Amino acid sequence: SLYYWARSYAGQLKKGDDYIELTPSVCINLLDFEIFPQLPGYHSCFQITEADAPEYVLSDHLQIHFIELPKNHLKSTGDVKDKLDTWCYYFEHEGTVEEEDMTLLLKDNPALGKAHRAYRTFTADDELMDIAEAREKWQRDVSSRLRSAEQRGKEEGMQEGMQQGMQQGMQQGMQEGMQQGMQQGMQQGMQQGIQQKAREDALKMLKRGFPLSDITEITGLSEQEIGDLERST
Repeated sequence: SLYYWARSYAGQLKKGDDYIELTPSVCINLLDFEIFPQLPGYHSCFQITEADAPEYVLSDHLQIHFIELPKNHLKSTGDVKDKLDTWCYYFEHEGTVEEEDMTLLLKDNPALGKAHRAYRTFTADDELMDIAEAREKWQRDVSSRLRSAEQRGKEEGMQEGMQQGMQQGMQQGMQEGMQQGMQQGMQQGMQQGIQQKAREDALKMLKRGFPLSDITEITGLSEQEIGDLERST
């Protein structure tokens, strides 16, 4: 909508024209689906406003309207309350209701009458109807291809995600294993170093004639370990 609004607005000027010649450009989007479910009304209008003061509109040159037909439940002409309802009813029911019902709706609306006559002329032209049906078929084919592509994308995404997850899991497992192994190795190395130092100290104290009770208390070695150490030398 912004793109086509911009083209419409910028397209007003020709080479050499002054900006003063620009006039407001109004974009109207007539939708057969809901785009703003959080908004209660079926008609919304967007403009450029100041972020902290939304009541201040920068310019009336930009207006983008959205009319969500499914929100406006117009089942008969009796549900029509204003001019906008009239147009909504027309777009929803043209070609599907009795001619007298549509005539009643068009009675006081010349612009709507013009649209109705254009519709009747269009539908009476076989060539134009063939073009319209071809375009409809093309739109259905595009929608079908998009849905198929979306489904394939989801399936491929799931497979890729599983593969990436397995790879990441393996890498993470290897990293964690390496870290755990390094920590265990360091702890074992430190423990072995402490044990070796304790044995060396115990041998020195044995040579100097320290009492066995003192050697066990200082080195933390048991009497059996000290006895085995003494016999091995």
